[in-house]
Amino acid sequence: MDLIAIEGRVASDRIAARDRAPETELQLAAGLCELAAAYLATETDGSIRNRVAGALEPAQEAVLIRLRWFTAGRVSAQFANEVQDTLRLLEQAARAIGHRELATATIRDACNAYTQVAHDHPNAAGACADSLSKCGVWLCRLDPGAAVMATDEAVRIRAGLFAADPEQSRKYLATLNTLLRTLMVGRQRKQAVAMYRERYTALTTPAMAAQLRAMKIEEIGFTSKTQAALRKLECRTLERAGYLTQQQILYQSAGDLATIEEINWNLALVGLKPLVAGAMPDQPAKPVEIGSSFGALGVLCSAPDALHLVREAIIAAYTASGAEPVDINTAYGVDKAHWGTRDPQLNAAPELGEDIVLIERMSGSWVAVKSLKWELTPIAKNPLARYLSRQWPVVSVTSTENLAYELCWYEQGAATQYAALGRPAEPVALDTPLAPLDFGKLADYGADYASETQIRSAFGNATMFAKLTELPASGIRQAAEARPLAGYGEQVLCFRGPAAKRPGAPRGIA
Repeated sequence: MDLIAIEGRVASDRIAARDRAPETELQLAAGLCELAAAYLATETDGSIRNRVAGALEPAQEAVLIRLRWFTAGRVSAQFANEVQDTLRLLEQAARAIGHRELATATIRDACNAYTQVAHDHPNAAGACADSLSKCGVWLCRLDPGAAVMATDEAVRIRAGLFAADPEQSRKYLATLNTLLRTLMVGRQRKQAVAMYRERYTALTTPAMAAQLRAMKIEEIGFTSKTQAALRKLECRTLERAGYLTQQQILYQSAGDLATIEEINWNLALVGLKPLVAGAMPDQPAKPVEIGSSFGALGVLCSAPDALHLVREAIIAAYTASGAEPVDINTAYGVDKAHWGTRDPQLNAAPELGEDIVLIERMSGSWVAVKSLKWELTPIAKNPLARYLSRQWPVVSVTSTENLAYELCWYEQGAATQYAALGRPAEPVALDTPLAPLDFGKLADYGADYASETQIRSAFGNATMFAKLTELPASGIRQAAEARPLAGYGEQVLCFRGPAAKRPGAPRGIA
């Protein structure tokens, strides 16, 4: 970009503009804008000299020229956009060199000009409302009070246009959105919403409010995830969305907390209350649904580096038992999935040894640990769970196809609580009696808003129970069927025990 050439053109345009004709003055404004943009570009385009400070003067002069002709009757949409482009350059230049007061005063002048033009030229009111909203966004960083005044005026203009033309509902909603976001700056949410409702009620007639609430969810600007959640719940309008509950969004659709927040925001825009927490209706008793056989551990570790901490603890556990970590590709050839469908076998060995372990971070505070050799163990006698529970609470999940679904809580190196469905009637010998499982603990660390009652009622359905508690729902064999274990990278650990290292020892895992 040739700054010298641009400066030369601006000098020529300035001489030509002495006649004060609109064409020559606006040509000068265009040249000043180009010069200001060129000065701003020197900060990032590798120029030898940074000339950002020089952008402020030409940008301000261009703003004043264009605003003068805008208020004089040059009110086309194209020219309104040109005024906005000039203001944007001024705001960038003022922010770059710290002249906040100058930028604030100029943008305020622009807001006054837009308000006057909207009053004098109704055909340009829509463009002026949009420009006032943009000025409000800029003023949020410079003068929050002036920002509220600008967006207030934009809403008043849009309200008048909407009252005269029902097709303006989407633009009115967008302006309301800008007003609420502006009011949020520097205020508590409750205070901002109260101030917004006062303005909304004053400007929105009952007929206008009814039309806004009847808008289709596709017209509102919801994200695709929120639209999908509302469609699944057969909710077609914004007003209908207000009758939903947070529980329905979380458990009857693919929505999450962000979906709830997005819906609540748009409900506030049209004067409706946020979604209530609600409660899931009591479901009729379902038959026990126990899927395929698997065993896995859920380690309760909420640290940011939980996966790393649990991984190191697992290595320490196997090393203490005489096993050594080895490369999974060379040890067992698990790039093959031929063993992945074999049924797991009960392993009563009290000491760890040769094994493959997969570690996965579950949602929430749980880390899943899936062992191949100690997938199924006697009740309360999982050696890996005992070792890990010295540092964190551990829950073992054992599912035996069409037979039993069992949970065992380990803490401080020993099993303490137990719950099961479908266990055969014959007694099982235990070293010490186990207390009933505290489902309240699972509710505390499970999915958001999942109550203890809901978790208890889902205990007969392994899939729903895993969703609510966020405990593992499958084991290492299911993971191996999805893809070769070697593809899990550092998430999979392989150990060779002393027996496996003797000459002639078998290398396969059965």
